[in-house]
Amino acid sequence: MALSPAQRHTARIEAERRLKAGQSAGADASLHTLIVALNRDVATAAGMERAERTRFKRDELLPRWLPTVEQYLSGDAVFQNPVFAWCVVWLFDTEQFDQALDWADRAIEQGQDTPEPFRSRFPVFVADTVLAWAEREACQGQPVEPYFSRTLENVMQRWTVPEALCAKYLKFQGLQLLRDENGEPRAAATEDRETLLQAREWLEKAQGRDHKCGVGTMLGRIAQRLRALDKTTASQAGAVEGSADA
Repeated sequence: MALSPAQRHTARIEAERRLKAGQSAGADASLHTLIVALNRDVATAAGMERAERTRFKRDELLPRWLPTVEQYLSGDAVFQNPVFAWCVVWLFDTEQFDQALDWADRAIEQGQDTPEPFRSRFPVFVADTVLAWAEREACQGQPVEPYFSRTLENVMQRWTVPEALCAKYLKFQGLQLLRDENGEPRAAATEDRETLLQAREWLEKAQGRDHKCGVGTMLGRIAQRLRALDKTTASQAGAVEGSADA
């Protein structure tokens, strides 16, 4: 039964009151009402400086909208839900990766579209976002697990993403094995032959996916490092033999 204009107005006011209180908008709230309020919040965030925008998403927008999305996810109905989509984006923006990745899995399973400003679908959006974060963290010597490996597995086994993006993930995994204490990938950073071989394998896989992925120089350095270690090992073995003969 359709609501009268007065009833729709009352429902809208109640939905907005509940949202401001950090509650679910309620089962009676129409999707149109939610989208109007959502678009207003998105526009407000867009007008802020980056640091303030991140705080606004974390401290105000997510607490306001998460209960409504949780209500949606607890039900059986599946439909294109821009509130859900924006909350997934905001969770990544605020680096709340446990919930972000869990909800991204649900969004991808449901075939949710990313919000209108985004050109890529959720698998590519998530892969790009996690990789960019992992690269920043790794360069500073910070850990990237378990979030990088979880996304790597999805990229390689579950999601449809461009080959060039797969190559970037394989390249990162290879370089990650070679990082020194300052977060810089260097073949000379390790004396462990097995680590070098593993890194070479990852980088060769990356090159197989995209020959332009930029791993040639590091592969050359790995080869040089392996030769140097082999030479050192041979010299040490020769010294031991000479000592035994004496």
